[in-house]
Amino acid sequence: MNSLSNHKARGSALTTLLGGIVILIAVLFFLVKLAGSNYYSTVEETTQSATETRIMPAGNITMGDGTPIGQRTGEQIFNKVCIQCHAADSAVPNAPKVTHNDQWGPRIAQGLDTLFDHALNGFNAMPAKGGQADLTDDELKRAIAYMANQSGGSLVAPEVNADASGEEDASATPVSEADGQKVFESICMACHGASSAIPLSPKITHNDEWAPRIQKGKEVLFTHALEGFNGPDGGVMPAKGGNLGLSDDEVRAAVTYMVNQSGGNF
Repeated sequence: MNSLSNHKARGSALTTLLGGIVILIAVLFFLVKLAGSNYYSTVEETTQSATETRIMPAGNITMGDGTPIGQRTGEQIFNKVCIQCHAADSAVPNAPKVTHNDQWGPRIAQGLDTLFDHALNGFNAMPAKGGQADLTDDELKRAIAYMANQSGGSLVAPEVNADASGEEDASATPVSEADGQKVFESICMACHGASSAIPLSPKITHNDEWAPRIQKGKEVLFTHALEGFNGPDGGVMPAKGGNLGLSDDEVRAAVTYMVNQSGGNF
């Protein structure tokens, strides 16, 4: 009996030892695999981690070139926005490719105004402003002229009116109250229209709503419109009405128009 018990004990110990060795080898195998995998999954697998590995981007894109809105050249805008569809080697169908004069010829013949209208409002598969909403009209024209003039055209685009300090050229055409009305009708009307349902925003022609604001003076109202303002009553005015493509003078003109339609005289 003792011999049989000793035999069973030795067998159990051997089984335990072999089991321990197998577990140790498995652990070492998985540790080596993990260390050599850079913590990424094998892309052939169907786990969530593997899927994330397959779609992981190769790099990151940093947007913005430091140039103020309104002062970007046609080449800058082309390289940032238009190049996706209009590059010489672009695969996007039906978009005229830069330097392909035969594709641009019929379009250039329509003139800058027509090309600008198509680019501003969208045309066929061309999204409005190429999908870059902060482009100003002048910047859009510069981009069009840049592409056209690289492709057999000779369009004249608005110049960048800025000196070395970044200030606008004093010779630029001044913005009038009529221009302020255009800005109001395109941007401000949503909140400040006479029949707007947006709460806490003064409505044009509602003199009682504008009077306490007008008393603060034009510079205060201009600053609130340009930089944004959180009113004590909870009202929120975003900077430039949420359209950062507006010039400071356009914003001032819009404020002047609304005030002068509502009992003021700026």
